[in-house]
Amino acid sequence: MTTLILEKQGISLEYDTDVLVLREADMPPRTIPLSRIDKVICLHNTALSTQLLGQLHQRGIDFIVINSRYTDHCVALYADTHGNCLRRAAQYTLQLHHEERLPLAKSLCHHKLQQSLRVLDAQQPGRLQSQLHMAQASVRQCQNEQQLRGVEGSAQRALFQHWRQQLDPKWGFERRERRPAPDPVNGLLSLTYTLVHHEAIRQCKQYGLDSTLGIYHRMTYGRHSLACDLMEPTRPIIEQWLVQLLGTDLLTQRHFTKGKPGCYLGKEGRLLFYPQLETQMPLIRRKLAANARWMVQQLNNGLTHGQYPLSEASAYELN
Repeated sequence: MTTLILEKQGISLEYDTDVLVLREADMPPRTIPLSRIDKVICLHNTALSTQLLGQLHQRGIDFIVINSRYTDHCVALYADTHGNCLRRAAQYTLQLHHEERLPLAKSLCHHKLQQSLRVLDAQQPGRLQSQLHMAQASVRQCQNEQQLRGVEGSAQRALFQHWRQQLDPKWGFERRERRPAPDPVNGLLSLTYTLVHHEAIRQCKQYGLDSTLGIYHRMTYGRHSLACDLMEPTRPIIEQWLVQLLGTDLLTQRHFTKGKPGCYLGKEGRLLFYPQLETQMPLIRRKLAANARWMVQQLNNGLTHGQYPLSEASAYELN
């Protein structure tokens, strides 16, 4: 998958025969074959024609606007939407049955903990690994969603403390804080999670799922709760990769801007960061798609049997 990221301001986009035409002031127009693009991401004000929007949709190309400072200003047009409305109807029904939804949420959290253990495999067994194994056992015993959130949240905080110890103190990372991001690590986490979140929404739509109807993340106004669910098992992978990236000399303190709205990666830093992120996206995309397929399988089981049964063998098997 090829992603076109537009960083500059004052760009206009148009459509000509099978190509995207990119225009900017005092520069000759440039063309990019649409056959080479799967996703367009704009990070600044960009003008575009309705004809181009129509062509993007027809060709299965997503168009996403990212605002790293104000995430509620982000917008996306996803081209691929599965037509299976019966699958989404099953999701609506599932929201009404806590006893059927809880095993699914437990499966998701168990898998996230397993992914956390996998990213720690290269290190010597220690206290954190033992804590994560205990958390997995606790997940199986949870009787309600409140208990499950407590177990998962405690394990996530312990993992963040582990990442803090792996990072150079110069990055100033103490804990996960979202908005505003107080340091470069939190700024990078938020930026990366935003981009992955859009990919998770896309996977929901590709598999005919309603991205707003979660199983672990409950319904909240304006939140794509199922997309958040699909992301959970990918978070340890993303966190480990960011820690490793910050251990190199690719990004330095000068690549970040600190101000009243928080700490953000500057333009020069983004030009270095995005190509690195693209190397990780195929793996993340496969994980998100696998989790979406797992969700579809559970819904199909429910449609077949008139409920949403989970056997002991399948309850904790996510790819």
